[in-house]
Amino acid sequence: MLNNTGNYFSKKGLALTFAALCLATEAKAEMFTLHLQQTSTNINETRGFESVIDLFDRYEDGTLDSIINGYDDTKASSGQIEFRGIPMTLSFDDSAVLTFNVPEADINNLTFNGGTQEESFKLLKNWLEDNKDGLMKKILKAGVEKTPYDMVAGNPNSLMATMTDTSFQRAGGGVLGNFVSYISPNASQHSFDFNGDTKEANVYSLPLAKTFKFGNSGYALLLDMPLTYADIDGSVSYAAQLGLGLKIPVINNDKVKWNLIPAARAGAIGSEDMLSGGVLYSGTLTSDLQIPVGKFTYGITNMAGYIRDYSIKIDDYEIEYDLQNSVFKNGFSIRWDFADRWALNGSYSYTFYTGSELFIDDYHDTGIALIRKFKKGSFFSGMAIVGNYAFGSNDYHAYRIGINLLF
Repeated sequence: MLNNTGNYFSKKGLALTFAALCLATEAKAEMFTLHLQQTSTNINETRGFESVIDLFDRYEDGTLDSIINGYDDTKASSGQIEFRGIPMTLSFDDSAVLTFNVPEADINNLTFNGGTQEESFKLLKNWLEDNKDGLMKKILKAGVEKTPYDMVAGNPNSLMATMTDTSFQRAGGGVLGNFVSYISPNASQHSFDFNGDTKEANVYSLPLAKTFKFGNSGYALLLDMPLTYADIDGSVSYAAQLGLGLKIPVINNDKVKWNLIPAARAGAIGSEDMLSGGVLYSGTLTSDLQIPVGKFTYGITNMAGYIRDYSIKIDDYEIEYDLQNSVFKNGFSIRWDFADRWALNGSYSYTFYTGSELFIDDYHDTGIALIRKFKKGSFFSGMAIVGNYAFGSNDYHAYRIGINLLF
């Protein structure tokens, strides 16, 4: 797969190429693995790496001696790379012809002949930069469709899913919906299984929200900007959203509160470790019904929306998933105000997507929260300890534990 391999593998453009191929995060195990075989030099080695930078910074000096000693760029070789569940192969024959395969993206036996291994690899890199035959888009979409690791879409931990969940919660379908305005720093740990491996991630969020009421009419403008930092085995990613909604009261009395909330939202996510990112925008319409009965409040929340990606460029590479999805999220909750300023909230929701194919296109989310409201004048207005269990298609399971401090 590699020549003095450092000659071309050391280049930043190649780092960007493979970063663009794997817009995703995983945890607990290495981010990806590289396996190299060269029979003539008795090389048969596998190396795991946590991030793109961990791998490609080693090639800045133009050598691979720190990883693979004795490689001969005039002899045949084969390499296998696994990017968060997507296998790729690159092999050179004795004539330096490069063959590239990504079966999951329906890319088979793509060949490049530049006369030397370095020049053949340059041809592949140029092919990726130009996105010929939609090659880059095919690989990006394969990550969304075939694995639960992509950071942009395809799983309940992705930007697409968190935008959906935030819109739902902001409209009333969650613990934070019970607070008019908040700055709510929280932390959670995510754990899920895939192909026999357990993945874990620590996520730190800062949801910022403000509600602007129009007198006593029941109408309100909802503004929020959640910020998220994720640490996944040393690889970090950053995400931000901006949401704007209008709460329209349909029924507003002591017995029933029913609101309709049309909203628009944009979100972006990026990771320096992976030199990658994505941008999504969405529109939703939510119905939120709250029925208080004594110390209990019963809630039913239903949301429908549309979400798609926006193409961006990273250096010479255009990052585009071509995602167009409709989303439907329905749920109910029961809140029990069992003591002065204490409440227990249980919830269930079901989310499903139509349109572009996703690895996990439907999932269930169950949650429980212990809520404590503080007295007026306290530094915090309240606190919530939240636990969630999610499960869905393709044997998806996730556990989340968090604490929200509400101002």
